Amino acid sequence: MIALSLLTASACCHATWNLLLKRGGLGGPAFIWLCGLLTLPISIVLLIRGSLTTVWWAGLVSMALHTTYAVTLQKAYAVGDFATVYPVSRGTAPLLVSAATLPWSGSGPRVLAGAGLTLAGVLLMDRPHSRTPVRGIGLGLAVAVCTAAYTVWDGYAVDNLKVDVLSYLAVANVAQIVVLSTIVRDVRGTVRQWRAAVPIAVLMPASYGLVLLALSFTSVGTVAVGRTLNVVLGALLGAVVLRERPRVAGLVVVVAGVLLVSL
Repeated sequence: MIALSLLTASACCHATWNLLLKRGGLGGPAFIWLCGLLTLPISIVLLIRGSLTTVWWAGLVSMALHTTYAVTLQKAYAVGDFATVYPVSRGTAPLLVSAATLPWSGSGPRVLAGAGLTLAGVLLMDRPHSRTPVRGIGLGLAVAVCTAAYTVWDGYAVDNLKVDVLSYLAVANVAQIVVLSTIVRDVRGTVRQWRAAVPIAVLMPASYGLVLLALSFTSVGTVAVGRTLNVVLGALLGAVVLRERPRVAGLVVVVAGVLLVSL
């Protein structure tokens, strides 16, 4: 029950910051750098007060995975509808996580059946009136791969390495700022976007911090499936706020495939 509550709160934060990112047309490594920069003081405080045993190197791996995810997500939103990219990326990731943990989960046939349903749902969400549907869905699937990669790794870090969650997030954020600082050229122009970046900078770490906390209460596979709440919220926000019209049949099939994995 605690894990479900954390995942529900996370879904609200996650769907909201994704919507803000899509609606504002914001993107590029520079914007990711700005979001991290705005929360840098908090990260420094967490590092000073936290534990830095195994966190530093595990946090660096997490940083690399999350940065790849963020850049890929921005590219997907640049060419695809929110109501397509978001459900595809969030709905497919749990299946990939389940497939990655297949050797010790013992749920082979169920995973295969769920993967088949999800693939069918993705194809149904291909809207014929969209100018770039195939590329948008393809990048949505690429986002799902990135999501699955960081979910499996972060689950391992929390469950096996016993990292301190807040210090872990802080290390990843500081490292991301340092790395992206080497490629940001127009610093002044980027900083001018701070008003648009503030809510995303707050909601992004908050949404995933809640996921990491949920990993302390249940398995990585259960958390991955529980995050399909994001799919429903994302589709609703895309329809209400952006006036996009997602294929409801495709959305239902995607959710059915993911839920099959959790049975």
